Amino acid sequence: VIVDLSEVEFFGSVFLSLLLRTWKSVFQNGGTMVLCGVSQRAKELLKLTALDTLWAIYESREEAMAVLAME
Repeated sequence: VIVDLSEVEFFGSVFLSLLLRTWKSVFQNGGTMVLCGVSQRAKELLKLTALDTLWAIYESREEAMAVLAME
C-alpha cells in the first residue's frame, strides 16, 4: 500500500491512528505499507512519534512504486 501525502501539509492524531490501523491490517496480511510525498512538517511529526521507523518514506509516488515493484 502506498499512502501519497503530497497534498497534505499536516495531520494530527486521528490521521496517525488511521495510518497505524491501516498498517496493522496490511502487515497482518503479509503486505507492505510506505508513505510518499510527505511534507517536512509531517516528517517532523512522524519522527517525533517514532512512526518514521515503521514506514519507508519516498519523495514521490513513482519512486515508491518502483521500489515496491522490485520486492
